[in-house]
Amino acid sequence: MLAATARGWVTASRARERRVVAASVAFLLAGVLAGSPGPSQGGSTIPAGKIDPGLLHAMVDAPYSTLQLIVKETAPASDEAEHLVRGLGGAITHQLPIVSGFSAVLPAEALPELAGSPAVGLVWGDAEIRMNSGSTNWYDSKSSNQEWRQAIRLTSVENYYTGSGVTVAVLDTGVSQVPDLGDRVLARVDLTPEQDGFDRYGHGTHMAGIIAGDGSASDGEWKGVAPDANLVSVKVAGADGSTDVSVVIAGLQWVLENKSTYGIRVLNLAFGTDSRQSYGLDPLNYAVEQVWFGGIFVVASAGNRGPTGGTINKPGDDPFVLTVGAVDINGTGDRGDDVVAPFSSWGPTPDGFIKPDITAPGITIVASRVAGSTIDQQHPEGRVGDWYFKGTGTSQAAAIVSGVAALMFQAAPTLTPDEAKTAIMRGATRTSTYRSGGGAGLVDASAAIQLGRKGIYVTANLGLVPSTGLGSLESSRGSFHVYADPDGDGVWDLVVGEVDVLGQPWSATSWSALSWSTTVWASLVNVSTGWAATSWSATSWSGTSWSSTSWSSTSWSSTSWSSTSWSTNAWS
Repeated sequence: MLAATARGWVTASRARERRVVAASVAFLLAGVLAGSPGPSQGGSTIPAGKIDPGLLHAMVDAPYSTLQLIVKETAPASDEAEHLVRGLGGAITHQLPIVSGFSAVLPAEALPELAGSPAVGLVWGDAEIRMNSGSTNWYDSKSSNQEWRQAIRLTSVENYYTGSGVTVAVLDTGVSQVPDLGDRVLARVDLTPEQDGFDRYGHGTHMAGIIAGDGSASDGEWKGVAPDANLVSVKVAGADGSTDVSVVIAGLQWVLENKSTYGIRVLNLAFGTDSRQSYGLDPLNYAVEQVWFGGIFVVASAGNRGPTGGTINKPGDDPFVLTVGAVDINGTGDRGDDVVAPFSSWGPTPDGFIKPDITAPGITIVASRVAGSTIDQQHPEGRVGDWYFKGTGTSQAAAIVSGVAALMFQAAPTLTPDEAKTAIMRGATRTSTYRSGGGAGLVDASAAIQLGRKGIYVTANLGLVPSTGLGSLESSRGSFHVYADPDGDGVWDLVVGEVDVLGQPWSATSWSALSWSTTVWASLVNVSTGWAATSWSATSWSGTSWSSTSWSSTSWSSTSWSSTSWSTNAWS
């Protein structure tokens, strides 16, 4: 009886304490959202907007939880912010120079004190990425064909331009060794716990085959768009296809820092989140824009959450990059019967931009297969011979456009990303069957190349305001979260809050241009060249991985690769 009474007193005491903490956090939240300074914490005042509102809401809901943060430092060269995190009971998980900060885990109740420090510029949350592939299996009855090559007028230029001399970076699930890619994968960088650079899921190799497969395993029947282009594989997701925003950002930084080494002109991004955070604040949008401003043409898939409008995935919502939706060509090369695929996402974006910018064929596209990969084992009915697989989604459409971009840069090497975007959109074919989800229309390889060679005098993106990256990493995730075990204790934790997948805090203010330094990213592992260093070394990933339960049942569902397609919400 006494024990029961004591337990009841402790429970009541903790309940009162929680109410006090929740009330304090609610007061802080109300002040920040109203634009006024927050309450004093340790003698300092929290300025308005210093903490992501979504993170503050998470504190109100669970004041005794552990938050995953991204912290932007006011002085990235200093260790003051890192020491503060540890002193508050948190832990650093990643150094993230791309945002002038780091990711971490921190007790929720310590967040106000962290944000109140003058060493901290901004705090926001970390998040999961989904690959944008797939639709429903009503496409299973569609047979494989190569008519899409005629529909985009690739057949008019493929004897003249093959992508020779151009490198396309594929940020995906890795690229395996398959005959159609030969020795043209110049580097394999792996940011996953697997640390081998190869594709265990099956998506990244499929993208690579669409972009640059030479068809050697099929006597040329199933070749890609730019069969002489080179590739760089940046692996950000493992055997279950899941990854996190923070990992993708690390991959984006590597691509930009190594563009000259490998001649990277195009970046293919076939993933997305359902986040509604404004591109003007979002860290993922900021990262893709840095790649764009660095001279790399970024192609992003729109997502597969149609036919409803307002469903564009992030970072395809970014107004600078070229966002690609999918078209059903109805098995013919006649563009007059093409329609926007019902699964293809379309705008407007949360910021009011019309997306996608362009469309490309996205139904039953045949490309390289990874034998024994997750998708290959789950859906053997999707195999086409021994070396190929067929897939449906805006991922496939984006890969086609990335291949077209490689042809353009071969034909006109001095094109800027803005000029290339203009040429592709102006050269597109739009028919009466297109609804608003069709953007400028169906990509036309021949017209895009001709316009690019002729020269562009009025380019795309004029007047757009770049992202600051000062928003929330957690908000960037939308509803997509992964599970990880950053401390190696065998207990899976949901990656939430302003932290990356290694439990390191994330700081928004660290997203300065100076943060894209090559010195800190000795963390990546280049499997091809043997280059490796310590920050993201194999030891830092020990005990850390992505749980297969982190994806919802719709993201790469069992219906997604049955014969032809990918699932609705994951890799586009």
